[in-house]
Amino acid sequence: LAVIRNEARGFSKNDRDVFASIAEQSSFALGSAIIHAEASDKRRLEDELKRASEIQRILLPKSPPGLSDFNLASIFRPARMVSGDYFDYVAVDDDHFGVAIGDVCGKGIAASLIMAMCRSTLRNNAHGNPSPSAVLHAVNRAIFPDIREDMFVSLLYVVLGRNSGDIELARAGHEPPLLFRRTDSNVETVEPPGMAAGIDDGEVFERSLSNYALHLDTGDVLLLYTDGVTEAADPEENEFGIQRLREVLAESASGGAQAVVEAVSEALTRFTGTAPQSDDITLIAVEKR
Repeated sequence: LAVIRNEARGFSKNDRDVFASIAEQSSFALGSAIIHAEASDKRRLEDELKRASEIQRILLPKSPPGLSDFNLASIFRPARMVSGDYFDYVAVDDDHFGVAIGDVCGKGIAASLIMAMCRSTLRNNAHGNPSPSAVLHAVNRAIFPDIREDMFVSLLYVVLGRNSGDIELARAGHEPPLLFRRTDSNVETVEPPGMAAGIDDGEVFERSLSNYALHLDTGDVLLLYTDGVTEAADPEENEFGIQRLREVLAESASGGAQAVVEAVSEALTRFTGTAPQSDDITLIAVEKR
């Protein structure tokens, strides 16, 4: 507050007290206005996040489909209102069925928009195309022009052969799935090469990954997951890790796909305790009937 007096004599103490009071009241009013504006902006952002979260919930599967030769089970735990994790189920053709999982490096609305692009492109290219690598090539080409330089997407796409137990998968920089073999109760890591999507415009990406074939026998379980599972931390910041995940899979796989995802979820809850969830958690178990 600045006050100028044209007369020669200065301000009295009473004048200064009045000016100080006016300044304090003005400061309080201005501060209240700023707080009100910030609160309005926060409410507006929260409303936008809620709408984005509702849209995302619509896009993600409500429950796994019923298949004659495979049991599918999944668990999805977002760490925030809007998640960067992605998963989907796609009917490819009469003989094949697709299972996709992914993780956008980045959070919030931007990550959810990229996730929606991945979902749309994968679905559009999966129908009638049983080659997982070809589908991921299309996804990469679609998102590369629009993705920010500090973002990328890890993806794993599995195509199940109905009535055969044969599957093919392609991995674009995603966490390698774990495979439980019922015959010897062994857990294998399935780790074909492949770089994340959104980093290269096409040629290098497409050379980096190809289809990887597997055969599942009755009782075998393939576990897909995002890094929010293995990187989940306890209050002392120790991570859950891949070894614990392998152990839980080995112990629970005899109960089938649903038993596996429930066992992993419970193990994560016990391990993390009171520590806040810092990343999205997504699990999909594929069991051969």
